[in-house]
Amino acid sequence: MEKRYLKLDSFALKVIAIIGMSANHLGNAFYNYLPLTIRAILIGFGGLTFPIMAYQISVGYQHTRDVRKYALRLGAFALVSLVPFIWVLGPSLNIMFTLLLGLLIIWADDTLQGSDSKRLVFYLLLTAAVLVTHWCDWSYIGVPMILLYHRGRGQSWQPVLPVAMVWLMGLGTVVDLLARSAPLVYWHYNLPMLLYCFVGATATIPLIRAYNDEQGRPMKYFFYLYYPLHIAILGVAKGLIFGVWW
Repeated sequence: MEKRYLKLDSFALKVIAIIGMSANHLGNAFYNYLPLTIRAILIGFGGLTFPIMAYQISVGYQHTRDVRKYALRLGAFALVSLVPFIWVLGPSLNIMFTLLLGLLIIWADDTLQGSDSKRLVFYLLLTAAVLVTHWCDWSYIGVPMILLYHRGRGQSWQPVLPVAMVWLMGLGTVVDLLARSAPLVYWHYNLPMLLYCFVGATATIPLIRAYNDEQGRPMKYFFYLYYPLHIAILGVAKGLIFGVWW
């Protein structure tokens, strides 16, 4: 049995994800007003957030007593966060929508078992969900990452394979820069994205391996409420400091 020197419960993982999310949103909200180094550090650190959130959706699904209530809660806070997110971070659906679709897909994966026709329905639903996330934060890879965390329970590859999808996203940026023989200034410009994919996201692998399958402090509504609240605070701060309100 693998000896774990670091043990983290769900509460600790969510706190880490919140810190990373706050840093990422700060870096993006003030993108045009921050030096590149600061911007790269903030956004790079934000790479911690979604893999942990996606993993916690699979954990929450495994332990919830009522998937319907879990989905309704995600949907409600997705709607609450809709206006602040668009106002501060851009015209797309927030990450709560991606997490909700991921939850529904892993529920469908477990429910639609036993026949070829049921599996066909599942893969049609998966395709539809992935296409819908074209308009969501984390776009096409968000839902597949959640599904991989779900299917990888108990497997040694579970913390790695979903993150490999993030590496591919970063690799696409690297290949594009190399193919265009981009000058150094373009590499500098893409540094936040590269750190996000290859440093922040990669750091989630040992953190998820350290998960001890315990809930920790039950403060779930704090995490839900924090999401729209901190985005709104960033928007107000940006308006007060720079006079940019939209």
